[in-house]
Amino acid sequence: MDKNKILTIKNLTKKFGEFKAVNDLSLNVYTGDIYGFLGPNGAGKSTTLRTILGLINPTEGQISFNNQLIKGSDRSYLNHIGSLIERPDFYKNLSAYDNLLILFKMSKMKNKNRIDEVLNEVGLLNKKNNKVGGFSQGMKQRLGIAQAILHHPKLIILDEPSNGLDPQGQSDMRDLIMRINQEFSITIIISSHILSEIEKISNRMIVINNGKKIVEGNVQDLMQSETMKVRFKTKNKKELINYFETNKIEYICDDDFIISHMQELDIEPTIIDLTTNNIHLMEVRQLRTLEELFLKWTK
Repeated sequence: MDKNKILTIKNLTKKFGEFKAVNDLSLNVYTGDIYGFLGPNGAGKSTTLRTILGLINPTEGQISFNNQLIKGSDRSYLNHIGSLIERPDFYKNLSAYDNLLILFKMSKMKNKNRIDEVLNEVGLLNKKNNKVGGFSQGMKQRLGIAQAILHHPKLIILDEPSNGLDPQGQSDMRDLIMRINQEFSITIIISSHILSEIEKISNRMIVINNGKKIVEGNVQDLMQSETMKVRFKTKNKKELINYFETNKIEYICDDDFIISHMQELDIEPTIIDLTTNNIHLMEVRQLRTLEELFLKWTK
């Protein structure tokens, strides 16, 4: 992956009166990232995203896009950014094609074939002449993605793109986002409260709370740096307990299961060692997920 920074925020602060919605926030998004932006309600996520898009002026701090500092009222950088903030809003009495045609003309684009291309990419080409008022929420979200990528952006910002979707819709949205990232080399910032979605889709992430950065980094590295809960089931329960005690591994007994605490990197070697010692395992399950870490970081 190209490790050039496409977006850098340094010491961003946004005040509304005396209230600091964003407080000295710094972060880096690299070219090719699917960057998860996490935090509880009121943490400052939407304020930060709106500031990146020039919808809100920062009180303090700097934002750079493609190594160019964003200054004053200059919004030319937005020609390279697409966005879907909250639920997409379209003219319900117009077709999917005509809704995108309005944006096409506003963007002063030249090749109308691009409209059909993006509708095809999001799976709506066969619905291009249907009025948006009859679309499901999932179809509207996909049309919102089509709108965000219409002008060939380098970066798109998606605020809660799976909001209001059923499990199948969430899965379809996740597949679409990953395909856009991989096939079109578009960097993506995705804000979501569905933490399992971020765990499945993002390579890097930030967690913020009360406007401040709590943690930022590679998703797997962050999880591996924390102690995980791992549940074991075996017919050799006494032998397994003796193994944990001998190797000074923390554990608790829970009915037929033994739950231990270890780093993720130690799980596979432990399983191999147990098998070598003729302690046969019926089940091994990692219990701690990104959601548990999120609750730990933000409490």
